[in-house]
Amino acid sequence: MRMRVVLALAAAGLATAAYKEPTMHHATGTFAVKITPEAQAPAPAGGLPTGRMGIAKTFSGGLTGTATGTMISAGAPTPGNAGAYVAVDQFTGTVDGRRGGFLLLHRGTMDKAGKGDLVIVISPDTGTDALTGIAGTLSIEIKDGVHHYDLAYTLPE
Repeated sequence: MRMRVVLALAAAGLATAAYKEPTMHHATGTFAVKITPEAQAPAPAGGLPTGRMGIAKTFSGGLTGTATGTMISAGAPTPGNAGAYVAVDQFTGTVDGRRGGFLLLHRGTMDKAGKGDLVIVISPDTGTDALTGIAGTLSIEIKDGVHHYDLAYTLPE
């Protein structure tokens, strides 16, 4: 019986090829960032101060191009103080030679002990041109004052 169902589906054109997991790629390099304060607010009673900043980045390496965006923060992200931020960056340039752009969404927190958690994702369906369909995450590490990134990404094949 099962064989008849499979044959009937295949004959009707309803059978699909096996799903193939997209290949994960990595683009690595460095970036420079300029943060420009746009609006600051003092801490309300018992609360944390807030701020809004413009961000401008220049990427080199696997990502070559620029990103501009807005960051909103609360607290003072230094040991002994809790802090958090969210940001949206719009990248335009190339990823491993493919031209286009996409949005990066940031969520970062830091507790009073200085332990941080940072998640940066490519916003779904925001890829343009040769980067249409891009998906993935970006990690950042700061060494000796230099921002290093690793973009782990997939593209439709």
